[in-house]
Amino acid sequence: MKFKSFAFSVVFLLFLTGCARITPEYEKSLQKGDYGVVSEDLKKSPQDDLLWYLDAGAISRYAKDYNASNFFFDKSESKIKEYDKKVLAGKLLESVGTVLTNDTFIDYTPKIYEGIMVNTYKGINFLNEKDFTNARIEFNRALERQRRAKEFFEKEIAQEKEKIKKEQEKKAKEKNLNKADIQKAQNNTKTQDAIEKRYSNLFAFKPYPDFLNPFTSYMSGLFFIATKDYVKAADILKETYGMIKDNEDGASYVKKDLKYALKRASSLKTKENKHYVWVVFENGKGPKRDELRFDIPLFVVTRGLYYTGIALPTFKEQAEAYNYLRIKNGKKSLQTKQVASMDKVVKTEFKKRFPLIMTRAIARTVTQSLIQYQLKRNVGLVGGIMGVAYQGFMNRADTRQWRQLPKNFQIARVELKSSDLTIENPKNAEIVKLNLDKNKNHIVFVRAIEANTKPIVTKVSF
Repeated sequence: MKFKSFAFSVVFLLFLTGCARITPEYEKSLQKGDYGVVSEDLKKSPQDDLLWYLDAGAISRYAKDYNASNFFFDKSESKIKEYDKKVLAGKLLESVGTVLTNDTFIDYTPKIYEGIMVNTYKGINFLNEKDFTNARIEFNRALERQRRAKEFFEKEIAQEKEKIKKEQEKKAKEKNLNKADIQKAQNNTKTQDAIEKRYSNLFAFKPYPDFLNPFTSYMSGLFFIATKDYVKAADILKETYGMIKDNEDGASYVKKDLKYALKRASSLKTKENKHYVWVVFENGKGPKRDELRFDIPLFVVTRGLYYTGIALPTFKEQAEAYNYLRIKNGKKSLQTKQVASMDKVVKTEFKKRFPLIMTRAIARTVTQSLIQYQLKRNVGLVGGIMGVAYQGFMNRADTRQWRQLPKNFQIARVELKSSDLTIENPKNAEIVKLNLDKNKNHIVFVRAIEANTKPIVTKVSF
């Protein structure tokens, strides 16, 4: 009876594995620049899924449908807040029983950088609609998320560690597994060393301070310049400069904006003689999450196993649309410079989470390997084969992620000497030519997903 029950479980897992999460396949339309068509389609077929809401919010933003974009981002934020409340109330342990299963069978866990970017994008959306009141709320929320991220993360990780411990104890009792075997295999340093060696190149970068996104900070500072709150702008830009002064070329531009904010904060003049245009460039695609498999016995749990291995998530960086943009106004010409790398933001948080990810993957593999061995010993060849099938389906890395984030953010600022502003790619091909009011300041947003994809351009005047 036990064998039949297990066989049914394996068949059920086969069914689940074959049913991928339904996600709109609109890549070709996005590459063609049909953002409006995709956005309208998304509004007709919403799915109650965090990652779907995140991508839908970004795509509707490409289409300049800010109402739809904010609607989807609001839905995203509601789901993120639900998870946040569980963490803060210490209720993650209520879901014990899911840790050692295939990660893709359970609800996606929001990442801290995602919540920060949701509020950042909502702020930019409101800015594009000239709704400065709601834009202020969103930028303040993004900054607050950054401020409390470290404390939140510590609470989250502590509960996740306890979940792993409790679930492994539960499995050991249910399956009559030897706890000493589990601990011996799980604490094998050779396994951990082998895994960490495979990740050494992924982690070979200079990270930002924990859970801080320099773009969010810079964009918030720029918003407070736009609203003439120069003291607050200077404080935020000073923090931004401190994050990237030894890390990004765009630090020199942030320093100039900081000096501008400080000068305006101390000036008695209410009217400016000079006016500027800031260009904010969202470039390329963020890192792609892939699976890294160790389908070899990295450690010997026990003799007589048909298969043992481990699956972990990793990242593959994707291409920029352009190395930079060239900004021309009158006789002045300058290039955008990187102020923040979304690759670094994503990988910095992943690096912080990796010890727990590795611990969970090893715990899952050890437990399932012992179950496999027990099935072979008690049921024979067929039981061992079914154990291999079970372990193979359970041994999957979670490769889900928000796909519509850029690779990096670049900025530039030029004093308006004439009303004509031209933005070109590195091959001197014109992206957009704008006629601007020389008596106002402006922010021009450019989003380029790929080099052969139509860029999205918007502007705000103040």
